[in-house]
Amino acid sequence: MKLNLKKSIIFIVILAILAVGFFGLNKKFNFLHLNEEDLPAQNPGSSDSSPYIPGSLNPGTGNGTKTSSSSPPASTSAPTQTLPKSILLSVPFFAQAPFGEWSDPIFQNACEEASVIMAMHWVNKTSVTKEQAKQEISALTEFEDKTYGATSDRSAADTAKMLKDYFGYLSVQEKEGISTKDIKAAVLVGNLVIVPLNGQILKNPYYTAPGPDHHMLVVIGYDGNKNEFITNDVGTRQGAKYRYAESRLQASLQNYPTGNDLPSTPGQTAMIVVMPK
Repeated sequence: MKLNLKKSIIFIVILAILAVGFFGLNKKFNFLHLNEEDLPAQNPGSSDSSPYIPGSLNPGTGNGTKTSSSSPPASTSAPTQTLPKSILLSVPFFAQAPFGEWSDPIFQNACEEASVIMAMHWVNKTSVTKEQAKQEISALTEFEDKTYGATSDRSAADTAKMLKDYFGYLSVQEKEGISTKDIKAAVLVGNLVIVPLNGQILKNPYYTAPGPDHHMLVVIGYDGNKNEFITNDVGTRQGAKYRYAESRLQASLQNYPTGNDLPSTPGQTAMIVVMPK
């Protein structure tokens, strides 16, 4: 029994020596033609030659995957926004003299107040009657007189301040040195624009001639096919969705100082951008 066990052990050792010698000779002469694809696959989790990318998560954590060095980097730039060619916002309309009280100094000079009130009804998505408009214009005028002193005209900057102070709404920007390009850009992204201008240059046939030289209106849209701005012009009862050619509106752009019929400085332009909630 012991002899047979000893023989078995010697036999196994001899086979092992032969196997080692055999594979050693194959490594030198490659007579079995073993290729890389014949080798066992790499064990999961073993190291590889992929470089570490700063900021990437390590593999095997369950929180991400390793990125190959041949993969292009992900773009971090924001997609370009495509603006519409035309737009028309839904804005309620009323004239600055809701019941035709054009001889009353309160309503005769209420283009700034009416424009601001109209904009806030758009912001709040509320409708407004003529009676409500009359009451709100009167209340806002009283607030201005008590807070800032009585004036017939209010500049773009002071109108924007009045809007913020009275309504507590801060999503408003006043910009100076603007053109119709700036108005168009603001409206096409869905904002409302209040703009001061020389109403006499507008040549609106519904104005009492020659028209107001200090005037504000609300730009509610733009027609890219006709190159026309769509406005709610509070200076006339016919002002709902009233259209002005872009060239005409550009020529009329004119900011004016706060006060009582003070002269404007030629070339000074401004707008008030009111953003939705």
